[in-house]
Amino acid sequence: MINQIPTEYIYQYLLSHRSSREQLERTLHVHPNAYEIMLFKSGNVDYFINDTTYHLKPGDLTFVRPNDIHGYFVHDNSPYERLPVHINENFITGLSTGQTDLLACFSAPSPSPARLNQEQIKQFEQCVDSSIQAINENVFGCDVWLKSNLSIILLLANSAQQQNDLESNDILPKIVQDAIAYINSNFSNAISIQGIADHLSISRSRLCHVFKEFMGISLWNYVVIRRIQHAQALLKQGVSITTACFECGFQNYAHFIKVFTKFVGSSPGKYAKELKMHQRDDSTPNDPPAQENPG
Repeated sequence: MINQIPTEYIYQYLLSHRSSREQLERTLHVHPNAYEIMLFKSGNVDYFINDTTYHLKPGDLTFVRPNDIHGYFVHDNSPYERLPVHINENFITGLSTGQTDLLACFSAPSPSPARLNQEQIKQFEQCVDSSIQAINENVFGCDVWLKSNLSIILLLANSAQQQNDLESNDILPKIVQDAIAYINSNFSNAISIQGIADHLSISRSRLCHVFKEFMGISLWNYVVIRRIQHAQALLKQGVSITTACFECGFQNYAHFIKVFTKFVGSSPGKYAKELKMHQRDDSTPNDPPAQENPG
């Protein structure tokens, strides 16, 4: 059972080229202040974003916006190779121009994966690997080199998204899809597991079993996660803690503070302060990202 939503802050950027051969537990996390693009190269992996799960294929490119709940579910020990790129939302805005909005690829309500062709995959990988090398070796002009490579990566992402003709292939069972849809429409109200089961005309035990099997977390934990996600978004907008508490479905302020702290790892007040701190410190350079070599 999940006790927290891992919250990962990105100061400016973080690029990685990773490869692993182990089945991983199903986990969900958020980046409150960053966008993420990930090139998937190999593995037996499902990708969850907000309320949809996709089975990834080599060449797929995933898109995650700030505060999106997402996770990658690794089924077995097949070689899992991926190139995740995280970019702080203020930093990425500075890369756009009046003519070219590099954030356009993230504009869909819940962007589905797009597919890169072989030439685009090669270019994406070259940009990531050369950027990691330039940063780690601290070569002259590595900051300019990095911005150039990030711009190319985002142009590739936008091109792929604009030409995206992949059909939506949510692999979750209809029971889980319907439960998530109901939760998304009602998490601000008083709901219960029994109420969700009654709405779907299914037994409570069957619903909980299927949901946990495919999502990796309990049904009620998902309800709480959606409420906390909404609270995080409200706090980011500058809404008061009291308003966030009641707008995301909590009826008791003290209980909200306790649950938020348990799932996020910090109190709502500390979370809001950390957001402001990271916004002020966006100009602070990252530590050189460690590369995990494939193989």
